[in-house]
Amino acid sequence: MGLGTVRRTALVTGAAGFLGSHLCDRLLAEGFEVVGLDNLMTGDLINLESAGRDPHFHFEIGDVREKLPVYAELVFNFACPASPIHYQHDPYATLTTSVLGAQRLIEMARGRTCTIVHASTSEVYGDPLVHPQPESYWGNVNPLGERSCYDEGKRCAETLLHDAYRRWRVDARIVRIFNTYGPRMAFDDGRVVSSFITQALMGQPLTVFGDGSQSRSFCYVDDLVEGLLRAAFVESFDSPVNLGNPGELTIADLASLVLELTGSSTPIAWRRLPQDDPKKRKPDITKARALLGFEPTVDIRDGLQRTIGNFRARLDAIASQKKRGVQFAPPVALDAAPTERAPLADLVQAIAASVEHVRACGDAHRIGDRMSAAEGLIAVSELLAKLHDALVHATNATPERRELRTLDDELCSVLAQLGQAQVDNDGVRLADLLEYELLPLLDRCGDACRN
Repeated sequence: MGLGTVRRTALVTGAAGFLGSHLCDRLLAEGFEVVGLDNLMTGDLINLESAGRDPHFHFEIGDVREKLPVYAELVFNFACPASPIHYQHDPYATLTTSVLGAQRLIEMARGRTCTIVHASTSEVYGDPLVHPQPESYWGNVNPLGERSCYDEGKRCAETLLHDAYRRWRVDARIVRIFNTYGPRMAFDDGRVVSSFITQALMGQPLTVFGDGSQSRSFCYVDDLVEGLLRAAFVESFDSPVNLGNPGELTIADLASLVLELTGSSTPIAWRRLPQDDPKKRKPDITKARALLGFEPTVDIRDGLQRTIGNFRARLDAIASQKKRGVQFAPPVALDAAPTERAPLADLVQAIAASVEHVRACGDAHRIGDRMSAAEGLIAVSELLAKLHDALVHATNATPERRELRTLDDELCSVLAQLGQAQVDNDGVRLADLLEYELLPLLDRCGDACRN
């Protein structure tokens, strides 16, 4: 695919994710022809609702580990699960997405006029012994821990991209992103901001790991996107560069602030601190200030208020379905430590819940109730994402059950087709997929788990 004879073309991998979707919106506003690529492993097409209405946005369902279907002169690489709950569910996919994804981008860019802005992470610093963390710090990372698939995958991707610059002068620009929050975060991604807000709005105890004294720095998504564009457009770049907000807050103080802003009186639930969870995390953005003129402008209180408003509207939309008689379950905020694994019995329960939601969603598409159909797909997608996670866990726990891996592959294929039908606004195709592809597959999943 070649696009943008007049407009510059930008490719965003991981476009249906939280950060990727905001970046797509900003690039379209800046006058780019934008191609979004996502395999929907953790992305949500609802995030692209605004971009999808723009004729200059083009969505491709695909995997960055495979040959890329497009050439673009500007690439933003966000293709990788980024929250512990997501990236620990399939460690192999997480690590290979980082490493093979970087390799595919280098192959595309080599010998061409192409700028790659690669989303690395503050996780490359591990549990830091230097505070705040400058780019010169090499980090304190456990290469064999639960988080290593993400931490080491990102570190290896940095190595590949920097070597591509040294050897072939590939214009690869590495930005290390610190904690970012804002509208469109997934309800149950396990990130502290989304977890606290969801729990507070749903009247659930706020889950705090450890004693709450560990600190983080939180950057609002609009500020982060501004930094990314500055990194892309500056004439001379010096990798890597930290992007984040240097304001520091303890987890306990964040919990108190969320309770205040939501008006919730729910209690705190204290949990054991997961392995290798950093005690402190704060970016030194001296380099970003000097090189990019980067300076976050949204303070934590303002940013949280905007984010809470978005979360409340999304939860209210799901609740409104109940009043109209369509029983879509609200998302469940996860309060278990990321290292815990769901037993096979939970998989059967998830299947049963998915069947009812799929039927309701299919009916909504057939009668043309666009509101119910759109909101129903949100519920279906969330349930099926949990089903995918449970299948991965069951496969890892019982590798001899090869049929579970086959079923998961089929599920991912159907999810990709559902995503494409949603992008094409093809309600008939969506209803057919739900009834004739997904429901029989869910029945087979149930049979396999009961055997």
